[in-house]
Amino acid sequence: MTKSDRAEIANKVIAVIAAHGRRFFHHEGRVSRFEVDARGRVWLHDKYSGARIYTMQRGRWRGFTEGGTLKSLCEALRDYIRTGQPIRRGWFGPWPDYYCDGDLWGYGKEAMETVRREVTALPAVAAPAKTDAPTAAAA
Repeated sequence: MTKSDRAEIANKVIAVIAAHGRRFFHHEGRVSRFEVDARGRVWLHDKYSGARIYTMQRGRWRGFTEGGTLKSLCEALRDYIRTGQPIRRGWFGPWPDYYCDGDLWGYGKEAMETVRREVTALPAVAAPAKTDAPTAAAA
């Protein structure tokens, strides 16, 4: 799979996030998206500012209009595009009720469950860990 192929898959992850809950990465019909240039560098087009952001830049990304958590998610997706290593499933929960009432992103539990179900079906998100231990039902 090429970097461009992985960028399209990462864009599907962003599209799912943009379609539900608080609709991060979405603004007035525009959705942020990744691009790989001819030299293989990964860029992010911001939905609000319209800025083309070089994702390997350290520190603040001028023109990036989401918060720090979503910047970190974009960095993880950038690394997926560059290396093919899927991102952690933990980005999408579930979280325990004592932690932000189980709704870290503020999407609502139902919307976040939809996001979780749709993004974990994509190859950009790591498969669940396999356990070799027998379950209680099997014992």
